[in-house]
Formats: sequence, C-alpha cells, structure tokens
Amino acid sequence: MSLQLGCIWPPIVDKRNIKLSSVLDMKALYIPTEFDAEVSLMGNPFPARMWMNDTFPCCVISAQANQTRVNEYIEQGHIVNITDNDVRKEWYRQSGGQGGLYMLNAYNEWRKTGWDITNGKINIAKTKGCWAKFFPKPVPVSTVQHLNIFAFAALDSIEELCYSVHYLHGCQIAVRLYQTDIDQFNAGETWHLTGNDGESKGGHAVFVPAYESNGNPVCWTWAKRQPMTPDWYKDRVYDTFGVVDNRNNFMQNSPVDTAKLQSILDGIVNS
Repeated sequence: MSLQLGCIWPPIVDKRNIKLSSVLDMKALYIPTEFDAEVSLMGNPFPARMWMNDTFPCCVISAQANQTRVNEYIEQGHIVNITDNDVRKEWYRQSGGQGGLYMLNAYNEWRKTGWDITNGKINIAKTKGCWAKFFPKPVPVSTVQHLNIFAFAALDSIEELCYSVHYLHGCQIAVRLYQTDIDQFNAGETWHLTGNDGESKGGHAVFVPAYESNGNPVCWTWAKRQPMTPDWYKDRVYDTFGVVDNRNNFMQNSPVDTAKLQSILDGIVNS
C-alpha cells in the first residue's frame, strides 16, 4: 500500500495563534483516565476511510475530514457523507495539486472560507398507484453542505491534547515520520521510539479522537487507528490544534470561554 505524506515541515509560526489554555475555564476541567470521542458518540469507532491519502499527499484535508465527521455527528445526528472527491478537491483547491499543505494555512482556510462536502442522499420519488409508471427512476441529488469552524487553538502538552479530545471531541496533530515509523505502522505496532529512526519521510497530519489509559494518544491515519506512546508523541509532534466547531448546543456545555475566544479572534482580525 502506498502511504502519502503531505504536511509541510517546518511549520509556519504565528505569534498570534490562540493557545487552548488561554480560553479554558480551568475550574470546569475534568478528564477521565481514558476517552474515545467516537465511541462516546455512537458506541464504536467511525468507519475507516483512506480519503485518497494513498494516492495524493492530502493528509491535512484527510485529517480535517475525519474530524468533520465527528463535529457534524454531534450537530446533525448522523455520519455525514464526505466523499473521497470532496477531500481531493479541497486539497487541490489549496495546493494547486503541487504537494502538501501547511497545517496553519489549511486551518485558517477551514475557519475563514470553509469547504464543501457532498453529503449526497437519494431522491426517492413518492408516487402511488398506477401513476408511478409515469415517473422517471429516482436519481441521486446533490445536497452539498458548506462547513467551517468557529476557531482553532494550539496545544502545548499531552495533557492539553486530552482536554481537547474529551471536551472538543478530538484534535489535529502534525508529526515527522521516519522509515521506522512506517515499518511499525505496516506491522500493526504502536508508534514508539527505538533509537534507530531510519530515513526521514516528512511531515504528516492526523486526527486524534482518543487516548488510552496508558497515556497513548490514538490517531486515525491511512484508514487505520494508530496509537503512539507519550515519548514518541513528544519527539515527533511539531504542530497541534484543537478545533472549536460551530455547535451552539455543544458550546453551552464546553469549558471553552467563547466570549474570550471571540474577543481574541476580533483582535487578530483587526491587527
């Protein structure tokens, strides 16, 4: 199987980046010893998807697609139908088909511009009796949804990753991968440090929906759930973001201080 990477390293550094710790109500924080955002929503992990990341270096948008399914399950009550082509088109729109993306740029696009998902449904004609034969066969109709996010905030530790997974139902991280990591993935092993990294393969973006009781964050990548040890995480990660979605009902139960967050966003826009 071909494994495409596509998150540019080194990352863009913007001192205006919001820190998750700066907009959290620390008095309201509680995290369990382990948590799985997808299982908490529907009783099991969401269906695995490659999102064409075995053909194109679209990992940043693939990670975005994985989180979008979780965000919209909370808001819409079902798994939205994001297609491979939706991911490919958004990656192509931002990259011009010329390689990977900076995570920060992609998340600014997600917040400011948003992206389209197909979420197609079948148009079932409601016909009765003999009149049915005069109606053409039902055809798929396009029910494109344009989705964006309210904000994103940088994470500074595994503890903040756990807060993001528990309260925001996931987070996005960018990791530097080496040949040893690819070998471990193909062998079904947890990503862990060995002291022999092998050839550098580049940057890769993944969605983290869970953390285990042993402290291992668990990500979705290349249509598989992949755990990583805390020491591997600290060594490999170079960009981390929690995403605050446009979910009014959810936000009422969130420890995120949305008024403070909006004030910071307004300041960034006006700076």
